Amino acid sequence: MSFRVSLLPLAEEEIEEAFHWYFERSSFAADAFRVEVITAIDSLAEDPLMWPADSEAVRYYILRRFPYTIHYEVAGTEVIVLAVAHQRRRPGHWQDR
Repeated sequence: MSFRVSLLPLAEEEIEEAFHWYFERSSFAADAFRVEVITAIDSLAEDPLMWPADSEAVRYYILRRFPYTIHYEVAGTEVIVLAVAHQRRRPGHWQDR
């Protein structure tokens, strides 16, 4: 079964901001970040239920090489990426949606 993945505007903004932050320091790091985020999000279309959920059914995928977590919900056959949040900056900010 394949799931349809969509990103909320907040998640898109966070990816863009992080990419620019890394790019200012290293184009190599920025490209590596982009590849890891895209690969992670693409993998959610295959098996989004493999990652743990919190008490409100929000699931999270922790990136391996970068301090970011993808927070998402599964609704039927749709995966909604709520945030791609830095693990140390403004924790939980995306929950105020």
